[in-house]
Amino acid sequence: MSRWYNALKQIVNEPRQADADDEPERMAQAAAVLLLEMAATDKAMGSAELEAIHQAMQDAFDMDAEAIEEVMAEAGSLQRQSVSLHRFTERIRTGMSSEQRIGLVEQLWRVAYADGHLDRYEEHLLRRLADLLGIPHNEFIRTKLKVAESG
Repeated sequence: MSRWYNALKQIVNEPRQADADDEPERMAQAAAVLLLEMAATDKAMGSAELEAIHQAMQDAFDMDAEAIEEVMAEAGSLQRQSVSLHRFTERIRTGMSSEQRIGLVEQLWRVAYADGHLDRYEEHLLRRLADLLGIPHNEFIRTKLKVAESG
C-alpha cells in the first residue's frame, strides 16, 4: 500500500477524543513533530539543531533526557509519515495557551537559527506554522528578532 494510503488511514483511525492523561504527551509529541520538521527543512539536520530541539522540549515540557528521547523517536516516525502538519498545529492551537504557542514559535526560531544560518525555506515554514498556530504577525517578528539578537 502507498504511503498516502497509510497516512490517510492513520488520520481516519485516530481517536477524536484523547484521554486527559495522554494530553501532555500528545502536546509534547505534536511540538516535537513541528520542531523536527523545522530542523529537516534545510536538508541538513545537524547536532546544533537537535540540541536546540532537546532544549526546547526540556524547557517547555520539563522532561528528562530519557522521556525526550522517547517522544522524539515517536515524533520522528510521525513526522516522516505525515503528509500534513495540520493535525499537529491544530492540536497545539486548541490545547495550548497563546503564551505557550508564542513560546513554541520562539523555539522554532531557535532551531532555525541553530546552525548559524536562516534558510529561506525555514523562514517560509515558520511563517506558515505561525499562521496555523494563530500567532499574530507582530509576535512572529518579535520572536524572530529576539532569537536573532541573542544568537
